[in-house]
Amino acid sequence: MPKRETLSINKLYKTLLLILIVVGPIYWLMFTTDGKRRTDTMMLWLFSGESIELNLDVLDRDFSEQDWKQVYPEVDWQCKSSQSAFGKRVCFSEIASYNGIPSSYLSVFFDHRSATSGVKLVYRNQYHSDIGDDLIHQLGSTPTSAIADPSITASERILQWKTSGGRVLIKQTLDRDEEPVLLWLADRD
Repeated sequence: MPKRETLSINKLYKTLLLILIVVGPIYWLMFTTDGKRRTDTMMLWLFSGESIELNLDVLDRDFSEQDWKQVYPEVDWQCKSSQSAFGKRVCFSEIASYNGIPSSYLSVFFDHRSATSGVKLVYRNQYHSDIGDDLIHQLGSTPTSAIADPSITASERILQWKTSGGRVLIKQTLDRDEEPVLLWLADRD
């Protein structure tokens, strides 16, 4: 009977391989941009709310409060009458993410006809560029009209996109302590 050769791997190689299998994913989750974003999204989902996928390009005034609750039934909407520049009623909820980007909360404003008049998304400051990339993916590149007077600083510039039912607004850059906000405002009839 022929003698069978066995493949033996040096103990050092086995140890290094096991260390890489354990440390590699931890390193990726904690120290890479993509890993941090995915970790934040998962932690927010576990502890604060649901994820919302929203295409701002197709959003319009005809989307009512009931429509929001029907499309996103898993979201814990808190609604109340509240007179503001955006409308007469507001529904808001803590959310884990918007289109896969870690976020804090979403507010939806309604006019006297219960039509959507505005949407306010508050997200985490470190994901400002990711939100911008998502908007470019959804709505196209930033309009050339966004290039403003050179005397206006980048933190004062507002980028805006025209959608089928309104406008999306976001600051070009954020100041250090500024609340990161994305706004969708419905066109007036």
